[in-house]
Amino acid sequence: MKYRTLSPMQKNQIVEMRKAGMKCKDIAEVFSAPYSTISTILSHWKVHGSVESLKSQCGRPRKLSERDFWVLCRAVSSNRRHTLVELANLVSVSRTTVRLYLRELGFRNCIAPKKPYLNVKHKADRLAFARAYESWTDESSFETGKNPQQIRVWQKAYEKYNWDCIAPSFKFGRSSMMVWGAFIGFDKSPLVTIPSNKRSSSDFVTIVYEGVLIGFYFLHDDPEQLILMEDGAPVHRNSLPVQWRRAHGIEKLFWPTNSPDLNPIENVWMVVKDLLKHHSRPNSKLEMIEKIQSVWDTISIEWLRTLISTMPYRMQAVIAAGGGSTRW
Repeated sequence: MKYRTLSPMQKNQIVEMRKAGMKCKDIAEVFSAPYSTISTILSHWKVHGSVESLKSQCGRPRKLSERDFWVLCRAVSSNRRHTLVELANLVSVSRTTVRLYLRELGFRNCIAPKKPYLNVKHKADRLAFARAYESWTDESSFETGKNPQQIRVWQKAYEKYNWDCIAPSFKFGRSSMMVWGAFIGFDKSPLVTIPSNKRSSSDFVTIVYEGVLIGFYFLHDDPEQLILMEDGAPVHRNSLPVQWRRAHGIEKLFWPTNSPDLNPIENVWMVVKDLLKHHSRPNSKLEMIEKIQSVWDTISIEWLRTLISTMPYRMQAVIAAGGGSTRW
C-alpha cells in the first residue's frame, strides 16, 4: 500500500491531536498513515520542538564544533606565535585540520618582519614627526654575526605590520663593519668606512664630519636650505658633534627614536646589501669595502629622487598606524 507524504501543516495537526490526548493509532487512521510515521513525527517534535525537518549538511561533517572553532580563533588572535602542534593539541585534531580551519578564518603562517621595538613614547614622537618632515645621512653595519633565525606568526593579509605580528630587533650582539653615506636630491656623498676601534664621538667628527660631510654639505649652491638628517645614535647626540654642527651652521632635523622606516637611506642600504649577495664572498675587510663601494657607485640619482618622493606616503602610513611600524 502506498502512503502519501504528510505536509508541514498536517504534521502540526498531528502534534495538536496528540496534545489533545488522541492515541497514535487513532491519529494514524485519520491521516491514513503508518503508525511508525506518526510516532517518528511526534518523537522529532519532542526532541527539537518543531516538526520541520533539519537541514542536511553537504559533504563530510565538520571535525570542529562551533565552540572549538571559536576557541581556535581566540587562541591564534591572542598569541600569534602558537605552533600548529600547540593549536592541534588545544582542539584535539590534526595539524592539517587546524591549518584548513585557520585558512577559513583568513590566517596564514608567515615569517614575522623584523622591526625596531617601539614603546609608547617612540610612537608619540613618530606621530609628531609625521604631522610636522635635506640631506639624508646614516651609518650601516655589514654584519658578520647576524642571527638568521626567522619567526613565524599567524596573521591575516592586512596584519603584516601589527605589533603582535612582527619580530622586534634590538641593537646588540652583532659583530660588524660600519660605513657612512649621505645623499640629497641631486647628489650622493663618498662612502666612508669607520674602523671598529674609532667609533667615539670625537672619531666620528674627525672621520665623517670633517672628513666628508663638511665638503659634501657646503659643496652645493645654497647649503642654508639644507637640513641634516641623522638618527638618535649616541655619536650624533653627544656634546662634541652638537657643538661642531652649531659652529658650522648646520641645522639638524629632529628624529624620532627607532624609526629607520622613515629614513629613505635605509632603503639604499637594503639594496646595497641585496646586491652584495650576487658578489663572491669577500676574503677580507678590505675586499668587503671595495665591493660595498662598487655597489654604492651603481646607485643612480634618479632612484634616490624616487625614494625622496615617498616621504609623504611614509608620513601618512605612520599616522594611519598610530605611530606604529609601517611597511617602509
